[in-house]
Amino acid sequence: MEQPASAAPTPATARRGPPAWTPPAALGVLVVAGLAFYGVPVRTTAIFTGYLALGIVLPGMLLWRAVRGRPGWLVEDAAAGLAVGYSCEVVAYIGARAAGLPLLVAAWPIATVATFLLVPGLRRHWRRTDRDEEKTPFWFSAILSGSALVLFLWSAVRFFRTHDVSGPAMLSPDADSPFHLALLGEAKHHLPLASPWLPEQPVLYHWFVYAEMASTSWITGIEPQVLLVRLSPLPMVFGFLLLMAVLGKRLTGRWWAGAAAAVTTYFVLTPTPYRWQLNGWFSVFATNAYEDGSSLRAQMWTSPTQTFGALLFAALALALLDVLTGSNRRPWFLVVLLTAAVAGGKATFLPMLLAGLLLVVAVRLLARGRVRPAAPIAAGIAFAGLLFAQFVLFGGASQGLAVDPLHFARISGAPYTAGFALPGSGSTGRLVLVTLITFACWACIWPGLLGLARLARRRRPDLTISADPVVLMFGIGLSGIGALMVFGHEGGAEGWFMVSGRPYLSLAAVAGLALITPAGVPDRRMLAWVGGAILTGAAILILVRELDPNWAPVPARTGGVAQTAFHLVWPYLAVFALLGVAAWFVRRSSFPAKGTAYASLLAGICLVTTLLHLEQTTREAQHTGWRGVRQSAPFIPDGTPEAGRWLRDHSDPDDLVATNTHCLSTLGAPESGCDNRHFAFSAYSERRFLIEGWGFTNRTHQVAAETHVNAVYVPYWDGRVLADNDAAFAAPSAQTIGRLRDRYGVRWLFVDEARDTPAPTLGDFARLRHRSGQIAVYEIR
Repeated sequence: MEQPASAAPTPATARRGPPAWTPPAALGVLVVAGLAFYGVPVRTTAIFTGYLALGIVLPGMLLWRAVRGRPGWLVEDAAAGLAVGYSCEVVAYIGARAAGLPLLVAAWPIATVATFLLVPGLRRHWRRTDRDEEKTPFWFSAILSGSALVLFLWSAVRFFRTHDVSGPAMLSPDADSPFHLALLGEAKHHLPLASPWLPEQPVLYHWFVYAEMASTSWITGIEPQVLLVRLSPLPMVFGFLLLMAVLGKRLTGRWWAGAAAAVTTYFVLTPTPYRWQLNGWFSVFATNAYEDGSSLRAQMWTSPTQTFGALLFAALALALLDVLTGSNRRPWFLVVLLTAAVAGGKATFLPMLLAGLLLVVAVRLLARGRVRPAAPIAAGIAFAGLLFAQFVLFGGASQGLAVDPLHFARISGAPYTAGFALPGSGSTGRLVLVTLITFACWACIWPGLLGLARLARRRRPDLTISADPVVLMFGIGLSGIGALMVFGHEGGAEGWFMVSGRPYLSLAAVAGLALITPAGVPDRRMLAWVGGAILTGAAILILVRELDPNWAPVPARTGGVAQTAFHLVWPYLAVFALLGVAAWFVRRSSFPAKGTAYASLLAGICLVTTLLHLEQTTREAQHTGWRGVRQSAPFIPDGTPEAGRWLRDHSDPDDLVATNTHCLSTLGAPESGCDNRHFAFSAYSERRFLIEGWGFTNRTHQVAAETHVNAVYVPYWDGRVLADNDAAFAAPSAQTIGRLRDRYGVRWLFVDEARDTPAPTLGDFARLRHRSGQIAVYEIR
């Protein structure tokens, strides 16, 4: 006590961990390097990133903060700001494009940022939050950045290496990419949109993502193809990953739950204990043996509408979380804005949202006998958006979707490969068996749903989990499963309901897992048990997988349908038997969080399936090449990109073009007929064609339904127009060429000289202007 105060010991300075911004910074460097390896110059990436940050994220984040009334968690504000910025950009571009001044779209971010700089009451939204609970932990940032890096690397080996931006590999992409590129070019020059490969048909499709990319192309000058297959989907994928983590954190109040939600959305797949490789359509676009709606599939790139819509809808769910809990009534403007954006981005989400909101109302009535007004109001907004999408944007078209129960079971990876449930084979029992296996796989992904019973009983007062948002997430996911079960589409489009709903079932399951997990997570004992359980589950699946034969169990090889069914079922029976043994040991242990350990065992068999898939994809890249790989025989004629861009630079956007080629004969079996998905000429020229192809139009789907012919092979319905078009190339004369010019308004001829050689006298009636590879471009005199 007599010691001088100056000599008193001072407390040790608390050690500070690495800042949370270092993992995303490292991710950014690796992404830039990876894009450069796959043909995107660093300068182009910098221009795109600058526009994304200053023209979309920043103004969107400021609007998000202003509507909510305060700055919040930076990760949440930036991810939601990305979605709000995209929504405002699309609205602004529609107005600017309709006015004939597409560059005017730049006015909205400039005006927004200027307003928040000049208006004193709005300047506070530039500041960071001062709440300690809204500061991102380093480990959380590292998990999300690592997950984003895995998604980028998977995109590189799964998509970038077979979808080049230059060279021969450009000529053999998937069949959908030229379709998307053609609509992007159409959105750059016309509004309302028509199908540029067949302008008589309007675009009755989700088209807002093309308006977004067209806007970006106008502002940055970046080629549409580079945006489509390299740059534009990346922030949408990363933003969706962040929003899943944000929703998980907001639903439960737990950081670990946010990380678990993001990981579950992408990397917890249906467990696949088979050694044999999947084939056909499913192996090309998806990743697992039975449909689970995982977002880890090639369609995150081949379907930009889904990728864009998923991001917008996640932000809408986040805004609804505020209004449903009553914590903040101000975001109604955001609800309306994002609902409108989702209507044109991917309207598949709106009936699912409506179902989820109606479930909230029903549960409230049953549990309390009264309903808060937020859910019915939100349901009314969703219903209005659904009506607008269906009858204004899509003209009431069904696009081939029909009632066809359990159609998904026919095209799921394992039964499709084994030929187990083919149409017309009396296969109802087989479809039921596939469905039961699928249900068992889903139980492995979402065991946390069982924990929601504690929410009803209010047995966790330490958690601030509100029932309405969790019920909403569960209802959205459940409606996706219902639609998957009931509907069918010849192109497997019913799977989009499952893909759209799966993340929200994952969120509900994570909320249930939080309810059965003790407070204080993560601690060392809990982490050790969870890690051990995950490794045990992984070891069980690998063991059973090694016992399975490496040949596909088709009936011809197994000896019959019953034997094939046995080969499909027994690996799962073995996995569940071994899991039962592991669960018995957990039950006899002293570990208090046994439910968490059980869920971790199941997570292990699902996560290792992802690792096996990534290993297989990487090994394939090592054997076939890391870039410039042709995944199929080229179906785009050599010289098409160069000739198309020449035509784009030397013609008016309103010029009409005719071509002599309409079929993709190399993509389908010759006996199937004409594959009508010919989009590449309009895609690269950004011009409308009298008749290039007629695939993916509403009329094609109508004819397919009437004639019971696969829509891909439906013949063109107007024989006179097709005959007039083709006569100009087969028998060029003043009459045939003049008919194209005077009756139809055709000014240019885009000639594929290898596929269907035109008559040598074509040059007598039209002037040759350009030739690249197999393509010649003529101007009609």
